[in-house]
Amino acid sequence: MRTRDARRWLLAGAMMFGWTAAQAAGPNAEPGHALAAQVERCFELRERRPVEAVAIAHAALSGEDLPAPEAIKLQACLARAAALTGDALTAIDAVDRIERLLAVSPQPPEFALRALSNAGAALQLAGDVPRALALYTRALEAAETGDSAIAQVKMLNNVGNIHSEELEAFDDATRLFARAQAIADAGGLAEPVLLYNQGLNHLRAGRVADARDAFAVALPQAEAIALGVIEQRSRAELAALDGAGLAALPTLARIADAQRRDDPSGAAVTLMRMSRLALEAGDATQALAHARDAVEIARLGAFRIEYRDAMRNEVAALRALGAFEAALDVQQTLRDVEVRALRSQNLGTLAGLQARLEDRHSANELARLHDQRRVDVLNAQHARRLRSAAIAGLAILVVLMLAFAGYQRRVNRRLYRLSSVDSLTRLLNRGAATHALRVMSGAAAGAGRQVVFLLDVDYFKHSNDQHGHSTGDAILVEIAARLGQCCRPGDLVARWGGEEFLVACPALDLRRACDVAERLRAVVANAPFDFDGGQAVLSVSIGFACWPTAPPVGLAKKDRWREAVDLADRALYASKRGGRDAWTGLWCDADVLDVKAVLRDPEAAIRAGHVTAVSSRAPIEWRASEPGNAAPGWQARGTAADGGRESPAPV
Repeated sequence: MRTRDARRWLLAGAMMFGWTAAQAAGPNAEPGHALAAQVERCFELRERRPVEAVAIAHAALSGEDLPAPEAIKLQACLARAAALTGDALTAIDAVDRIERLLAVSPQPPEFALRALSNAGAALQLAGDVPRALALYTRALEAAETGDSAIAQVKMLNNVGNIHSEELEAFDDATRLFARAQAIADAGGLAEPVLLYNQGLNHLRAGRVADARDAFAVALPQAEAIALGVIEQRSRAELAALDGAGLAALPTLARIADAQRRDDPSGAAVTLMRMSRLALEAGDATQALAHARDAVEIARLGAFRIEYRDAMRNEVAALRALGAFEAALDVQQTLRDVEVRALRSQNLGTLAGLQARLEDRHSANELARLHDQRRVDVLNAQHARRLRSAAIAGLAILVVLMLAFAGYQRRVNRRLYRLSSVDSLTRLLNRGAATHALRVMSGAAAGAGRQVVFLLDVDYFKHSNDQHGHSTGDAILVEIAARLGQCCRPGDLVARWGGEEFLVACPALDLRRACDVAERLRAVVANAPFDFDGGQAVLSVSIGFACWPTAPPVGLAKKDRWREAVDLADRALYASKRGGRDAWTGLWCDADVLDVKAVLRDPEAAIRAGHVTAVSSRAPIEWRASEPGNAAPGWQARGTAADGGRESPAPV
């Protein structure tokens, strides 16, 4: 299995009863039919190259008078591909369109099942768990209507997995898994993924013996159908549960090494098991090493649940070592990650779901009270009627109080979100970014250095004056989207002010920092921006710097980011003086560093070996005046004086 995210395969691939490329095209599609070819191509690419699949879906959906089945298929492909690229808003919007199309143009049960299961999987990947659960439930109803045993098993498995992993409702998950297992057994279906998920649920609930039994049954079933991911994971869980303690670590290490390429999320889980065994055996140092290895794998792979659990293991190991300040920093980082995940959800969708649930509850309660009142009238008991009226009034008061409390919580959450998110680009604003930089300063950098990048859009004021502020705003929104797409899940992306953006990345060396700077430059410069008057070719000037390692003078540890931002700003202006559409970096090498001296005279600091300077455009112009030529139009791209870009090298 060759994929960067085996967990997505487990939860949203094998568990999703979806269309294949051939099924997407339809049984009666003619080979030369353009629309059928676009649908088939979108489904073919949505897992391997989701960005291309998104482009194909948008192009096909731009046509007029699309048949409802093809439109639903294209929206399903778009939703899943967008979720895989991290574009949650596009994924959720596509799911909304699927639901509207199914309501306007009802489809056969099997078709509706596939559409709903695809939509639910996209929402689960996008982080909208409550709505994904609702769609899985509707898909289960469609599977029961169509009498499809395998679809019922997969939908029940999906719903059970959400209850176990996201909601921690282990008993509810057990009942759902048992129902799915009964259907599978009755139909003679071998479902090792279902058995493995049952084992994980037992393990989370503390039912160790039941977990061992489930893994022991899942292992031979996975071997029989050559399902290597489940086979390796089941072996790892059984090895961790055999009671051998530290003696099991070599076996688990071999399994983790084998999982790193084909199943990185499984490797993170295995390393967490190793960390737990080492901690139980009293070896907190080894437990911390395994936990941090799991954290790094989960962070790079964007495995949200594994990242959360691995950081919890890291906190436990740090506490066992007595490193309470470091444990507090990791705990704060974990909290910030969880808060960002909550902010990324579609609050309107969640509020709508909550309102529907509350309305349904209120309607049921009102019907119950009416029934009670009719009984009172028939019994002709005046006292009982008075008691019922009192109960009804109290119930209404409680419902109103709960509704007001829920409304107040939603308002508070929205106010907090508005105070920390830039209203135009939907990125973190400067205040929220400052808080995140303080947290990053206090956290361990891992293998590498913490690096901050400042990006300034070249000639933006000239472009605004020429084409208007509304077009300028649209360009800023598009730049923000491109920056978010090309950064890692753990990176910080914010609007720093005006046409200036900030990106901060942990765990980079100088070479990787140069690669990130070039990627940020290219994502803006290499593709034009569409607007009403035509196309704009824009560029950015970039400056970056790493956090200084020298002891701070009169500056708290969590405020070291300010020095890095000052150095990056100095490098940014060197990029502008050198001709724009370029990046420049200052890398702090010295154990003792006077940052103010570097800012005053970077060249002297470079000659003294205190810092290393790199740039995509040499030589670096630290003091040169601005180029004399006028600002170019949007159709021109800033270039080096010799017409080409030089390879970055220390200066």
